Parts: sequence; structure tokens; C-alpha cells
Amino acid sequence: MNTYDVIVIGSGPGGYVAAIRCSQLGLKTAIIEKSELGGICLNWGCIPTKALLDSAHLVSKIKHSDDFGIHVENFKIDFAKIIQRSRNVANQMSKGVSYLMKKNQIDVYYGYGMFKDSHTILVYKDDSLKEIIEELKTKKTIVAIGARAKDLPKISFDDKLILDYKKAMSLEKKPERLLVVGAGAIGIEFSDFYHSLGTQVSILEILPQLLPNEDEEIAKTLENSFRKRGIQIYTGSQIQNVIKNSNSVVVEFVDKNQKYYKEEFDAILLATGIVANTDKINLDKVFVDLNKDKIKVNDYYQTSNPDIYAIGDCIPTPALAHVASFEGIKAAEAIYLSLQKENKTEQKKHLSIYYEPLNYSLIPFCTYCNPEVASFGLTEKKAKEKGYSISVGKFPLQASGRAKASGESEGFAKVIIDTKYHKILGMHIIGKNATEIISEGIVAVKSEMLAEDLANTIHPHPTMSEILMEAAGDSYGEAINK
Repeated sequence: MNTYDVIVIGSGPGGYVAAIRCSQLGLKTAIIEKSELGGICLNWGCIPTKALLDSAHLVSKIKHSDDFGIHVENFKIDFAKIIQRSRNVANQMSKGVSYLMKKNQIDVYYGYGMFKDSHTILVYKDDSLKEIIEELKTKKTIVAIGARAKDLPKISFDDKLILDYKKAMSLEKKPERLLVVGAGAIGIEFSDFYHSLGTQVSILEILPQLLPNEDEEIAKTLENSFRKRGIQIYTGSQIQNVIKNSNSVVVEFVDKNQKYYKEEFDAILLATGIVANTDKINLDKVFVDLNKDKIKVNDYYQTSNPDIYAIGDCIPTPALAHVASFEGIKAAEAIYLSLQKENKTEQKKHLSIYYEPLNYSLIPFCTYCNPEVASFGLTEKKAKEKGYSISVGKFPLQASGRAKASGESEGFAKVIIDTKYHKILGMHIIGKNATEIISEGIVAVKSEMLAEDLANTIHPHPTMSEILMEAAGDSYGEAINK
């Protein structure tokens, strides 16, 4: 029976990063993965969806190539090849994680990990849980089991008419009419992808706006952009009935004004959230407490069982790959310190955990549609609810030379500051490269820069990043190019 300092269950962007950090700290580490290394993100989420979107956005560019003096006639879309390219990208990334496991001398076990007790993990061959292929001993465990798509009470996934995100990115044939239920990042990105390739897309969202967690003005701008492109949008709307036919599905729903609709689609994509995989690994046997489907943890990702830690989509923090990765690093370092204390040893290491717990107010939220949306911190509404006296600076991409030159000048940047100290409370961007330049704002806030500091930092010209400099200046009335 193999024995480890740490076993990580799940190899997504939280799990594999945690395993690497444990190994870097000199801990004997193993990882258990039920499917492909890299988990959902690398194989069915973050990475392959961006490959799909890049293909879709290239199609949009080609359609407007005349604006750039380039004439493209009779181009064809090969849907199957687009899908295959995204799978190839995912496979390459998964192989990269395999290389990192070997490089860091991390043992990998393929199968379903399940607790036998707090320090013993059984690895089953498959989800039938009939055949045990390994029994492993461990001092500490990091649970990084992620989550799966959530269906609705009266609408269950069937991989034909009712799709989850995995099926939606591996279809053999493009649907002609698609209803996307849920207007969070996943629903918005798939809506953009399929519409760009010629599918008639409708979006149905029960809440009042697209991207419900984003700033209202940003969400409204995205809605106007999508409507202009021909995407049907029904916010504040609710499904009443779904009728399946052999090759189509009829949906009855009412909108925010209680107007009744009955429409037929080739398929429905349910993008209505996720549910943690916490029902899969015998957490009750090891006395790990849950809040509904999520594992309760402290600031160092330790559960109610002191030898078991949890990170990523299975705990009640934002379900984002980059969040899971940083949680994995923090959990690994906490385990390292815990084992040092137990062994009564002390070795000096550079540990980020010494500095501060993860600051969840500085997490970037990104949606990779066209136009892109990115943000962090407080929206205008939330800042006012918290009692701040605020000032808002905005800068339109129409005034950006780089955006105009690229032919993508839709959108704006918004910086929210408090009026007393000019502290940056939040940033919100819609437009070209939003998901790239949002990081500058986070670095600024983490470095305790005020709006003046950002506005007075020389930015290269012409670049998209200048819009943050200008929006920061506008927040206290000193934008130059507005």
C-alpha cells in the first residue's frame, strides 16, 4: 500500500496546481483523476470553449473583411473541423498537465477516489464502484472534485434535445435553432459561438439582465449588442412547459410582462448553474460538513475534518479556474505548515499564505464573448448599497485610437472610486481585449494605487490599456481624451 503526505482528489486547475505546490514544498504527493488530467476546465470548459470562440470570432472578422479592404468570397464554415480543433487544443493542454506531473514527481492514479477513512482512500476503476484498483494511505487530503452542470426540475439532460455544456461543444451537426437557458458566462459564450456560425439563437434568463452579476450598464450594453446582431433575448422570463418531439423541442414560456410564447427549437442548452460533486466520495464517513452541496472550509481551506482540505468549485467560493488555482496553492501551503507543526520541524520557505488569505474582492470575472466583458470589485449598485459616496469615470472605446484602428470600438471602461480618498472600488470593461486588460486594474488595487496613480502612469500609445488610464482620470474629472 502506497503512502503519501498529500493526496489530491481531482486534477482540474485547482487540483493539479495544489499537487505541484505540495511537491515543490517537498511533500510526497499523488493525484487521483477519474477522467482526463486537467479536469473540466482544460478538457471541457475554459480552454476548448475559447478555441470555439476564436473560430467564431474569426468568422465575424471575415464577414466584415471588406471594411479592411480585403475581399473574401464564398468562404465556408466546416463545423466538424471547428469542433475537432477545440478538442485538439484541449488534448494538447491535458498532455501538458501530464508532463507537469512527471516533472514534479507526482504519482497519478486514474479512477474514482473515495474515502474509506480520514487517512485511507480507495481508487475504484469506474463509477460503478465495483472494482477497487488501489488503496492509498495519506496524512492529508485535498478535495478538488469540482462540479457538474445542473439541470432543471422538469428539464433533464438527454444529450440530444436537452444539452449540457459538454455536449454543446461536441455536437456533430450545428443546430439551426437553439434556445440557451441561463445568461451567465457559459450561456452567453455559447450564444455568441453558435450565432456567429449561423444558428438562430434565443436566450432565456429568469433574472432581469444578462450576466446577472455584472454592472447593470455593462449588461445592458451587451444586450443591445446581441440584439443588434439578431439574437433574441428574453430576460425576466420563465419556462412553463417543454414538449419533446423526435427531432425538436417546443418550449412554452412567459416574459417579464407575462406575455406568452410557444416556440420550437432544434435543441435547448441548459446553462443554469452547477452542482458540486460532493455526493460522490463518502464525505459523511470522514465527518466533512456541507452547506447544501458545498464543503464548508476555513480561511486556509481546511474542512471540519482537520486532515481534509477542499478547494475549487466544490466549496462556496466563485466557481472560476483561476480562483481554484490560487486556493490550491494556499491549501498546499497550509498543509505544509500543519505537517511541520506535527513533525516539530521548521524549514524556511517562501509561502504566500504568510501574507494574507485570498482576497475575493480582487477576483477578475471574465466573459469571452464578442464584445468581451471583464470586471472586478463593486458595481455602482453594490457600492451605493455599502454606503460609499462614489464617483464614476468612463471612457468609450470610440475614443480609443487602437480600438478604432482594429475595427472593434464597441464598448467602454468604467472605474468606480470613493469620493473621499479616490480609492478604486471596482472596474468594469466591455469591449475588445477586456479580459486581458482587467488585470492591470487588479494589480493597481493590490498595489494600493489610487485613481490618480493609475491615471498618471504612462501607458504606451496606441493601446487598448489606455482606456483604463483615461477612465481613472475621468473618475475625478481629469480625463484628457474625453
